[in-house]
Amino acid sequence: MNKTERKRIIDYIFRHPETPEEIRQQFERWMLAREHDSGIDEILWDIWENHAAPVSEEEDRRGLERLRASIRASRVRTLPRRILRYAGMAAAVVLVFLGGYFAATQTLAPEKEVTLLTAKGHVGEFTLPDGTKVWLNGESRLKYNADFSGRTRDVALMGEAFFEVRKDTLRPFRVSMNDLQVEVLGTSFDAMNYAFGSSEEVVLKSGSVKISGEHLRRPVTLRPDERFSLDRLSKRACVEKVDARNYSQWFSPRLIFDNTPLKDIVINLERRYNIEISLSSNISPEKRLSLVVCHEPLEDLMEVMSSLMSIRYRIDGNRVLITQR
Repeated sequence: MNKTERKRIIDYIFRHPETPEEIRQQFERWMLAREHDSGIDEILWDIWENHAAPVSEEEDRRGLERLRASIRASRVRTLPRRILRYAGMAAAVVLVFLGGYFAATQTLAPEKEVTLLTAKGHVGEFTLPDGTKVWLNGESRLKYNADFSGRTRDVALMGEAFFEVRKDTLRPFRVSMNDLQVEVLGTSFDAMNYAFGSSEEVVLKSGSVKISGEHLRRPVTLRPDERFSLDRLSKRACVEKVDARNYSQWFSPRLIFDNTPLKDIVINLERRYNIEISLSSNISPEKRLSLVVCHEPLEDLMEVMSSLMSIRYRIDGNRVLITQR
């Protein structure tokens, strides 16, 4: 992004004289703190492309009121510090601005819809209006109605998220993906719907979920430690027994593997780095390794793994091929 494009986005914050000084200062401090962060351009441009339509004075007023409230709330619950642990404040700022000023657009029912975004390599931790906790993986977005007061609690997911849903038997919680809808009352589960992925997936950790969609003959109910997947090309559905822990710890500060089978490590790393890993047929998925993963770049991690076992690797976008050396 060149300087002109960056200035175009930043000017959007300051072009209204009624923009509160506290909002301008908050934005300035954030920009200065992230001056050398390569992810800032991606976040700003995404905000501009999706949320920079002209707005009415009334929409501006409502947006600014929500932004003030969001800033106050984030200070009270120290949201930026908590997310700094995962995403260097990027996700927190996107939450604040999309929940307020930038959310006032013509195309997205501005007074009603909130969008949460995370940049590549970042993880955001959020609490929805009903108390449901959400961990949003990199390059993901979650949309929901701002007041969250309807008969159902509806969210739309693109990317990956782990949900700890607050139980409310009178108001089901529903997650919409491309071809699937997941309905729960109170449970914890992982849902994945990346555009580059070969399937849409749901993994249940606790409770129960009901999955429906136009390509399913009938709704599917999952039990804990079951994984549902729908192939994007064939539209075939599959349910298999898994260890849900492998799909529900990608947002932890550290992944600790102690004499763990390679197949389980691969599942965790796929979630951690938003990738698909393929093992060549001459590599045993039962081979065991011990290592600790923090937030190393993927290539550095693969170098460590190749030093622990005789393998080669090739990274091609969001896909990794591991072969015997």
